[in-house]
Amino acid sequence: MKLCFVCLAAAFLLTSCTSSTEKTETILDSTAQDSVVIPLLPEVPPPVAIYKDTLLDNLARFVAGLPQLDSNSFYVLQSDPYWQEYKTAMDNNWQKMYDTRLSKITGWRDSTLTQHNDSLTLFYPFSGPDFLHANYLYPNASTYVLAALEPVAAVPQLDTLPLADRDKFLDTLGASLRDIFQKSYFITKHMKKDLKRVNGVLPPLYFFIQRSGHEFISQTFIAIDSLGNETEVDYKKIHWHNTPGVKLVIRNLTTQQIQTLYYFAISISNGGLAERPGFVTFVTNHAPFNTFVKSASYLMHNTPFTGIKELILTHTENLFQDDTGIPYKDFKKNPAFNVQFYGEYVKPVKDFGDARYQSDLDSAFKVSTTRQKLPFSLGYHWGSAKQHYILVQKGKANETM
Repeated sequence: MKLCFVCLAAAFLLTSCTSSTEKTETILDSTAQDSVVIPLLPEVPPPVAIYKDTLLDNLARFVAGLPQLDSNSFYVLQSDPYWQEYKTAMDNNWQKMYDTRLSKITGWRDSTLTQHNDSLTLFYPFSGPDFLHANYLYPNASTYVLAALEPVAAVPQLDTLPLADRDKFLDTLGASLRDIFQKSYFITKHMKKDLKRVNGVLPPLYFFIQRSGHEFISQTFIAIDSLGNETEVDYKKIHWHNTPGVKLVIRNLTTQQIQTLYYFAISISNGGLAERPGFVTFVTNHAPFNTFVKSASYLMHNTPFTGIKELILTHTENLFQDDTGIPYKDFKKNPAFNVQFYGEYVKPVKDFGDARYQSDLDSAFKVSTTRQKLPFSLGYHWGSAKQHYILVQKGKANETM
């Protein structure tokens, strides 16, 4: 794969004053009574070299419906009327989503989540390929760790596909994003069918990464061994491994921050984690981290998911979640957690019935004296202006018991 070389230059300002920690060299002058102290220039570290995978970045821009930055194999394909229609549709969907949701998340985030060590690794269980909301809520995270059942596979090399197959791929990808655009989450039965047609989670990940203002540095298919170490694997044999995943290194074009996104296609039920102790070690090695949970089908309310719940409770510094995540009773009984309430608690949507209604959480929202407004809808209550989240911080006394 063709690579281009990018050097990040460092600039240094030399002042006329010499600090106490500055290196100096003493030169003796036989004609002078005093020695002359001449400060040495600071040692300049070599420039940091970053090898950008341009072919990957070109492919990802094409998938995202964004124009190419230079002449390459995808540049000519942009004249395809179907790609032009796809681009227009994606531009419109993105702008509508930005105006109604993402812009509101951005303003709220900057006054809230950024105050709580938001540069920590972000752990996002039950995520699917939703880098979009992980990044908009936590844009300063150095590392993102996503885990869900949806598979990992290589993206077809679209510039060599027959025209009909390429257009079908774009049509399927656009359809697979409809729930994110409208509802803010993937519907499992839709995602299972759609992602099979586009070879797994990478196409939507490419879309979200590029559209959120990033470029690709590298992509590596990986697996985690029993000790929690990542190893590179052949993408054709990735499903031979117990913990298949992909590692994407990206650069934020606004801040120039280099970030790493991990996605693992695994079960994180108790049985799945028992079969993959290396994954638990891998996540633990990133502790302390922040955790984000939304639209998680109330799985951590059930006994088969106590392991992932305990992993989060033990190692998370800040947890931002809706009621589909960890039950409120797990925080209420533990004085080590402080819970901040946002929005208005409403009963679970009818798909999950009254069994998931949390009367203690409802009461906590109502009696909270510090509850704040939530200016956006994110989750199952997308059709209503009513939405709720809690921010759980470790190490402080609980507001309400």
